[in-house]
Amino acid sequence: MLTALTFAAALVVGLVVTPLVRTVAHRLQLLDHPGGRKIHQVPVPRLGGVAMAIAFGVAIGLATLASPDLGETAGLRPNRAPAILAGVSMLLLVGIIDDARGMRALVKLGFQIAAALVACALGLVLDRLFLPWGVVALGPLAIPITVAWFVGVINAVNLIDGLDGLASGVVLTVLGAFGLLAAVDGVDPTLPIIAATVGAAVGFLAYNLHPASIIMGDTGSMFLGFVVAAIGISLTQDGVRPVAPWVPIIALGVPLLDTAWAIVRRTARGDPFFVADRGHIHHQLLRRGLTQRDAMLTLTAVSAGLAIIAVLLGRLD
Repeated sequence: MLTALTFAAALVVGLVVTPLVRTVAHRLQLLDHPGGRKIHQVPVPRLGGVAMAIAFGVAIGLATLASPDLGETAGLRPNRAPAILAGVSMLLLVGIIDDARGMRALVKLGFQIAAALVACALGLVLDRLFLPWGVVALGPLAIPITVAWFVGVINAVNLIDGLDGLASGVVLTVLGAFGLLAAVDGVDPTLPIIAATVGAAVGFLAYNLHPASIIMGDTGSMFLGFVVAAIGISLTQDGVRPVAPWVPIIALGVPLLDTAWAIVRRTARGDPFFVADRGHIHHQLLRRGLTQRDAMLTLTAVSAGLAIIAVLLGRLD
């Protein structure tokens, strides 16, 4: 019941707050203009991520008020929720600055690493791999691997955010898989956070479908990426039966494969990774004649298929 109420609160707040944030972005001229790899034809307000973060924060706050012992009964353990909320708060500020004034890629990367290290310091670390044939302790490699996972997922979500509704749709399929695994395998620590994130993303998506009236910006992609990465770690470490590491990787297959291909493509050309191009999967689909909506639905469907495979593998491990 608490999980459902958390979702409902985030959804309602997201539906109400997103148009307000859109209005503020218009007045402040915080717009994403056409050009380069961008596909939209007219300026679109940024800061959709702010609306999602507000909805997320309100929902978690209300859930905590509704259940003062939330940290025990719903699993927002001291070593999980503070880590996620601290990282999200840091990246929210970074994203707002980036969407408002711009930020060098390497500086932004530094903040992403810092947010991941904060999460590690607060206990959210990938320190063991639960494999079918046994448990592998990562030892001194735990923190570097955890940071790499956070940074990789954050940027993968950012790179897939190239079509109206695409990043939100893909992330929702991933969170759906994570939610099922958490509920079935007893990983209660993540359920309220998953519910709040899903509600916030759905509330935003209502305004982000093509033709979008607002986009999430880096604020939104970093928010979603950090939360998804954190929940993926929790699934591999917590619960009655922690899942194998390849389960969250498969669930995130679409953005991770797109990012891997971007690295290969840009390295082959001798370009820095952070130099944008039109070689992403969604660009390829558009070149093959698909509309924006069809390309978004196709990739979201593929992501949903991978999410189902991840759930099945998570139950079979």
